[in-house]
Amino acid sequence: MKYSPYLILFSLLVFLVAGCSQTSSYGTPAPIKNLKWGMNVTETLDVLGIGEKDLTETSSLGTTRTFTSNEKIKIYGRPAEVSFTFSYLSPEPILFGITAKFKPEDVAYVEKEITKQRGQEGSILQYNVKSEPMQISWKDVSLQDNKKWLAAVEKVYNNMGVKTTEEPMENGVNVMGKTITSCVLELDKNSPRYGTVVFDGSVAAMLNYPERYAYVPKT
Repeated sequence: MKYSPYLILFSLLVFLVAGCSQTSSYGTPAPIKNLKWGMNVTETLDVLGIGEKDLTETSSLGTTRTFTSNEKIKIYGRPAEVSFTFSYLSPEPILFGITAKFKPEDVAYVEKEITKQRGQEGSILQYNVKSEPMQISWKDVSLQDNKKWLAAVEKVYNNMGVKTTEEPMENGVNVMGKTITSCVLELDKNSPRYGTVVFDGSVAAMLNYPERYAYVPKT
């Protein structure tokens, strides 16, 4: 059977486009294009197109370190003060958190864009005693909804020497209720954190780069 060269070319283009458009299936992607939860510092800098001199360490607590960009970075098309939080528990630093603070005039737009990306169904809006919105949060599906991902995360914890459990009352890390990713937007206009979005990709990082998590004996 002979095929038209145009048909073959079209099929090849469809295949290439489909392949290039594939992204991580582990929850909602990080809010910056090409950035993946679990990347190390070097990979993160490469994606951002900046160097170490363009970041300032703003927090260090235990095995967690946070670096803030010296220049604003666009997220959802709006400039924001952005910080990146890495875990240094393993031999290689692991990106698991991003915090972005937007200008007050951009907050409504950012909320709309996050809702468009993550959906209204998974959002939870909290109010203060005056019935004014305080914050809105979004969560992906939890590990209990995907047994394959649940087993993968349990294996990561076990490789690190951490006991896991699927029962709330047992000792160990309860992995059942952990969500793949989540984010919280502060809506309290009287708070200095108004317009701040905290993105958490702790579980997605484990699924993206399980080999980067290793047991580190105490010295």
